[in-house]
Amino acid sequence: MSKSFINDTSLEELKELLDRTPLQVIMKAFHEVDDADIAVFLLLLDVASGKTKSDSSEEIRRTLVDDDASKEDSGNTLSDHAQHIFAQFPIQRQVRITELLAVTEMVDTQQAEQIWEDLIGKMKGTLENTMFFGNSAKNIAKFLSQVDIQRQNQLIDALEKKHPQLTNSIADSLFTFEDLAEVPDDAIITLLQVLEKNTLALALYDAPTVIQDRFYNNMTAEKAESIEEETEQLTFEQKQLCRTAQQSVVSMVRNFAAKGLLKIR
Repeated sequence: MSKSFINDTSLEELKELLDRTPLQVIMKAFHEVDDADIAVFLLLLDVASGKTKSDSSEEIRRTLVDDDASKEDSGNTLSDHAQHIFAQFPIQRQVRITELLAVTEMVDTQQAEQIWEDLIGKMKGTLENTMFFGNSAKNIAKFLSQVDIQRQNQLIDALEKKHPQLTNSIADSLFTFEDLAEVPDDAIITLLQVLEKNTLALALYDAPTVIQDRFYNNMTAEKAESIEEETEQLTFEQKQLCRTAQQSVVSMVRNFAAKGLLKIR
């Protein structure tokens, strides 16, 4: 076998394959792969990601077995893919793979090439033989988007006991904080009447400008100045809660819409 199996062409082809293959499909391909092979493949991805097109294949090969070789970490797409793949394994396999990573400091080049080719082949084969429908929560949200919000909530409530995480994802997909840019002014005014100043300041911090404008344009000048001052005074710890505040606004919108207190369409 050639020692130059990791070259410009193979790296570009693998990057393209990983970019277009959903993680679920990759994990299906790796389901019955030996954990030792997974560990080697992840290390190969991590090392190869630090190489650019200007690097020779021989230099890449040397790096694979050089303890002292350094690699770039920023913007390493293949390394990112390796980390994402690792994160998808159940905890038991993560523990086993971690143990193998700890003891795998070198590998025979022919063995590495065989693992490289086998796992890429498994991904290609699985991708070719899998019909992928995408994110289930987003798919359900598409079907529910034409149903009135009361019926949406009924369905979500019915699913919640058995599928709590799924129902949260469905609700998030049905209406997001960014969707506030499209709601009528009356809905914004209703929210302004009930939202506490601190919650609103947190929600508007780092929010898209178009949403900030929707709220500020429906406030009095005095209230807008007060909210801006509140936002400027937020502590670092408070700023970390902005997403939570935005989600509470979204929940309020959905609840009010279900009760007919405001319209989101």
